[in-house]
Amino acid sequence: MRVLLVSPNVESLPDPVFPLGLAQVAGALKARGIDYRVLDLCFAEDFEEAIRLQIEDFRPEIVALSLRNVDNVSYPHYTSYLPFYGRVVQCVRRHSDALVVAGGSGFSLLPEAVLGHIGADIGVVGEGEEVFPDLLERIGRGMDRGNGPVLIQEPRLVEDLDALPDPDRSGFDEAAYLKLGGMGNIQTKRGCPFDCIYCVYPLVEGRRVRVRSPGRVCDEMERLLASGVDNLFIVDNTFNYPVAHAEAVCREILRRRLKVRWSCYVNPGFFTADLAALMQEAGCTGVEFGTDAGHGLMLENLRKNFTLQHLKEASRACREQALPFCHSLILGGPGETLETARTTLEEVRAMEPTAAICMVGIRVFPRTGLARVAEEEGLVRPGDDYLGPVFYLSRAVEDEILPFIEEFAKQNPTWILPGLHINMDERLQKKVRRFGIRGPLWTYMRRGERFRRRK
Repeated sequence: MRVLLVSPNVESLPDPVFPLGLAQVAGALKARGIDYRVLDLCFAEDFEEAIRLQIEDFRPEIVALSLRNVDNVSYPHYTSYLPFYGRVVQCVRRHSDALVVAGGSGFSLLPEAVLGHIGADIGVVGEGEEVFPDLLERIGRGMDRGNGPVLIQEPRLVEDLDALPDPDRSGFDEAAYLKLGGMGNIQTKRGCPFDCIYCVYPLVEGRRVRVRSPGRVCDEMERLLASGVDNLFIVDNTFNYPVAHAEAVCREILRRRLKVRWSCYVNPGFFTADLAALMQEAGCTGVEFGTDAGHGLMLENLRKNFTLQHLKEASRACREQALPFCHSLILGGPGETLETARTTLEEVRAMEPTAAICMVGIRVFPRTGLARVAEEEGLVRPGDDYLGPVFYLSRAVEDEILPFIEEFAKQNPTWILPGLHINMDERLQKKVRRFGIRGPLWTYMRRGERFRRRK
């Protein structure tokens, strides 16, 4: 059976992101001896022509799309990726009778709605390394598909991550991701045990943390270094939990003397000066805190597992270690007022971060705590498909928060507002990467004015 794996993710802000999930699926197909090719549309000048040429040459029987996101989760300048995904499916239909299968983390959030919207034949929910090859076997045996789209919801979690085959990155242009996106990526664990009110990580990866051994992580790092990828983003939802695992990965990097630079998301509730020092010694160039708020009530309302004191101590640890750090914030959650928002901005500014990324409004997805709040407040109704999209914005601030945060950003050029395109846009992103800058863009915000001025 010939399978064409397609990555239709073409978003370039804040950076084009290497499709690690699809590379994992490719590795699983390779291990099972399944004939496949990869078509990555991220850098395609003409996606329709790229699809046509690949189909005519390979003649796939299955075309599988990996949907990383359904939209940019940004308010008020919202972008849905579903229309483009639908165009990709239509193009496949024009040139092939192959079955079209959709999966991926974005698909798994709204499977029924997305499946119908883009017009695929089959949708798959779950970690694709095991579920997708099993689906191919069922199709090969003559699986009964009925008269309409088929949704297969078997959200099995891979128990032993070390037993998974290595990602097959050979079909992707890693050099382009490094040049245009500034980094590659790697994963050291899956699963999130925390209870943030809006978060979808527990839905996609489960609540139980499953780790890769430090040895396997560093084996993959060595392969990436050998291919020229020397700057990585660790895509774990939280790198520093469990703390012992983060420390073990750092020590293995040091033991092997790997010349790799990397950055990651961290939880401020488990971040210490000792850990900051160890991470930096192991090549860490910056950390992004999933802070969300700088007001005690809002931290409680968003169900964060840490306090304002944790945020201050974690920030201090970074400053003392000269480790760049960023606070990621969300304004407008349940209970937000203009006063709590002002407190968040002032408290975080006082922590002297390298940069801050501030979102206004929270994208609501079903099966989250925020979805229940939104339903109780009449923002959504039972049966809504959430494709709308649905954003939660506290009624107490909905008329004032946007001009308020815009005025704040004018006075604080190291604060990025993605939903308002303030202090970061596609033109600036491309300019920075043109100068060979690698790593997360926020780590260079204090030098950002220089890049804005240069032609």
